[in-house]
Amino acid sequence: MSHDTEWKYQLVIQFDDEMGQALDQLIEFEDKLIELLDGVAEVEGHDVDRGTANLFVLTNVPKKLWERLEPLIEDAGQNGLEPLVAAYSEVEDDDYTVLWPSDYEGEFTIG
Repeated sequence: MSHDTEWKYQLVIQFDDEMGQALDQLIEFEDKLIELLDGVAEVEGHDVDRGTANLFVLTNVPKKLWERLEPLIEDAGQNGLEPLVAAYSEVEDDDYTVLWPSDYEGEFTIG
C-alpha cells in the first residue's frame, strides 16, 4: 500500500482492556473508523498491552480529527469498548498531548 500523504501526527485512542476482551471490538471499531476517515486521516493499526488497547491514527489535524471522532468514541463505550484517553504526538516523537478527557492527570504513555 503506497502512502501519498506525509502525516505529521499520530493520534492514539486508548481503551480499557482489563478483561482482555477488547481486541474483537477494537477491530470492528477500526473498520468503522476507516470508512469514516476517508482520506482525512489513516488508521495505522492497534495493539493490546497490559490492560489497555490502543488505536493509532495518522493525521495532520489531530484536534480537528478528535472533534469528529469524539461522538463515535463515546458510542464505542456502549458497545463494550471503554475509552480511557485520547492523545497525540508528532510522528517521530513520544511526547504526547492529551486531548481527552480534559481532566486527565499524569503522563500519557503507551505500553
